[in-house]
Amino acid sequence: MSLPLLPDRQCGGCVECCRVIPLSLPELSKPTGQLCAYCVDGAGCSVHAIRPQTCRTWFCLWRVIELSDDWRPDRSGVVVRPDGIEDGVITLFVVRRSEFLASEELFAVVAGWLAEGVEVALSVPGPVGTYPARAVVSDWLRPAVEAGDPDDFTRRVLLSLDKLEQHDWQPDGIEPRYAVTG
Repeated sequence: MSLPLLPDRQCGGCVECCRVIPLSLPELSKPTGQLCAYCVDGAGCSVHAIRPQTCRTWFCLWRVIELSDDWRPDRSGVVVRPDGIEDGVITLFVVRRSEFLASEELFAVVAGWLAEGVEVALSVPGPVGTYPARAVVSDWLRPAVEAGDPDDFTRRVLLSLDKLEQHDWQPDGIEPRYAVTG
């Protein structure tokens, strides 16, 4: 999927998608949760000019929709995944817990999405080489949102993450292969 990007918004040193997204392409294959061998942590892609098409077109929603810089995945610990956006679902892939999860901004943005009828899912990574766990949590979060209670919202988010982290992790079966050539 290729969504129009916001002008003047760059990944910078954020490489979370290069770590969390599994790839199984002829020229590049890496398991879920493993940093791509072409990626320089905190700097970006070392083969950027000749990277695969998938890497050219996949962007987290921080690059696509108006979210503050606090939402940038390397700052927030949350990759806002674009998959499902056409079906009205936004997935917050929590790659690491941070203070952002208890922020007024997260509460306000998710409340806005729910008010617009957007479904919200939470997802967490498992061990390297396993599929992440994911669940739609709109109905679970809605009472806290409707009550205007950010503390209850945070409690519900954290309980959801605790439950997801108890998932029975399934291997993704992807063997690393690096053959990008220019």
